[in-house]
Amino acid sequence: MAVARTSWAVRMGDICMFLIVVALFYQRSDPGQNKPVPYDLLLIGAMGLYFLFGLKLPRGIVWPASMWGFVLAGYGIGGMTAVYVEKLQGFMEAATYLVCAMIFFAAYVYEAPERRLRLIFNAYTAGALVAASLGIGGYFGVLPGSESFLDFGRAIGTFNDPNVFGPYLIAPTIYLCLRLSTGESARAFLLLPLIGILVLGILLSFSRGAWGSFLLSSGIFVWLTLATSRSAQQSFRLIVFSALMGLLVIGIVGVALSTPKVQRLFTERAALVQDYDVGQEGRFESQKRAIEMVLSRPLGIGPSQWGIINKLDTHNVYLSILVAGGFLSGLSFLGFVFMTLRRSWGATFVDAPGREYLIVVYACLVGHLAEAFIIDVDNWRHLFLLFGMAWGMILATERQRAAGTHVLSLRRRSRAGEGRGEPVDGFPA
Repeated sequence: MAVARTSWAVRMGDICMFLIVVALFYQRSDPGQNKPVPYDLLLIGAMGLYFLFGLKLPRGIVWPASMWGFVLAGYGIGGMTAVYVEKLQGFMEAATYLVCAMIFFAAYVYEAPERRLRLIFNAYTAGALVAASLGIGGYFGVLPGSESFLDFGRAIGTFNDPNVFGPYLIAPTIYLCLRLSTGESARAFLLLPLIGILVLGILLSFSRGAWGSFLLSSGIFVWLTLATSRSAQQSFRLIVFSALMGLLVIGIVGVALSTPKVQRLFTERAALVQDYDVGQEGRFESQKRAIEMVLSRPLGIGPSQWGIINKLDTHNVYLSILVAGGFLSGLSFLGFVFMTLRRSWGATFVDAPGREYLIVVYACLVGHLAEAFIIDVDNWRHLFLLFGMAWGMILATERQRAAGTHVLSLRRRSRAGEGRGEPVDGFPA
């Protein structure tokens, strides 16, 4: 009976978590407001219930949590001299919530890495397909109220910003590519239309950052998967399906560009430098002024201040955090990024259950963190989901590796003890 109750509770927990991650597809809110969306409210409730019913924090989570603690502390110190004090509370609440969400997902994945990563990715993909379909339908005007799914002619689906909508679709796209390349039957080809929807959604976001992030993440995914392949057959399958995916992407882009509307905006957005990047009021000049502000105010000026003072955000998350929280926040964030990428890199080369999902997460994190040089990503909900997934898998992999090393050490010492006729750690001589 106890086993039955446990199984029932696990299934209910899985269903709840699936629905919560699916809800991530809706991130529409009033511009400039830090108001929660349904995903936030559901996740806060789930965090409380999971910890109430026994979810444990993995010991190693203290390091990434501490780095973010220093980031938040820097924000607080910088905020002591903030000009627009009313902007601080909402930002700090949102930032603290996102960090807590990352820690929760790390603990959640740590308990059962392979099964829970697969569940999260399936839910994430389902939500992404809904968002992408609405964005595409709105772009081509086939939905009622199509304009509500667009922003200045760019698809946004159920988001406020095309520069968040596009990157949100990247991880599920690469996950479906993983599923396609590892499928054992012809039914795997049914994933091609789904991949096509997500790729078209990324294209119609007309986000240069999303395009570059998608290409970089895809390349890292293919390279790492080949580097960790268990057999020549697996490598061959990946190469074949990668070529197939390349043809699919080229085909989708080619068909889309045959539409004058898409072609015109694509040509405009594909330029390396836009009008708003240059000039006295351009992005690059704004970043130069931000660097000068960091040097003159090393403790920071507080979050949500620079965009108002300068009348333009930095569009660079590393610089944005430096300006807001000074060197304490900036260096702590860099430390977190370095720690995350270094340890997840090492974990991808450990043959542990769920490694293929970690490769997807790692590839997407590299793409997003590279994109962070041209856009602020520190309020992206899906990015903190990926951070949590990465750390859950990192710590689970390190736990498995440590356990394997310990068992091997015991066996060696046992054999040495047998040779001397001495007991070792409870093993009789």
